[in-house]
Amino acid sequence: MAELDKIPQKQTIEIETAKLDENLYNTILELQQKSNLYIADFGQIYVRKKEIEDEMLRLNELAEKMEDEFKLTNQQLKELVDSLDDKYPQGRINLKDGTVQYQPGAPTRKQLAEQQAQQAQSGGMKVVKE
Repeated sequence: MAELDKIPQKQTIEIETAKLDENLYNTILELQQKSNLYIADFGQIYVRKKEIEDEMLRLNELAEKMEDEFKLTNQQLKELVDSLDDKYPQGRINLKDGTVQYQPGAPTRKQLAEQQAQQAQSGGMKVVKE
């Protein structure tokens, strides 16, 4: 306990107040105001950036959905046109007046593709009878 007796029991701390130079005080105020404005601006930028990121996610999801629908629509259109080729061989559809020009008795596009595939397999040569 002898050691505790050596510790001062009461300490006095003296604090003084002094007036800052007015120019220094005004500079500190101006810098503090600027700092507060930057903090507010950073907050607005962060919020806006987050809104844009969320919008980009939504637009990407929408674009993916539209791409899938586009592919499906093109597939349906191709199937429909291919089915028309059986009825109207080598046909050309006029969308302005709803008519089709075709070559009756001509091979269909599917038949032509099959013939080309067979020619490719047989070396591309045709047998001609004289």
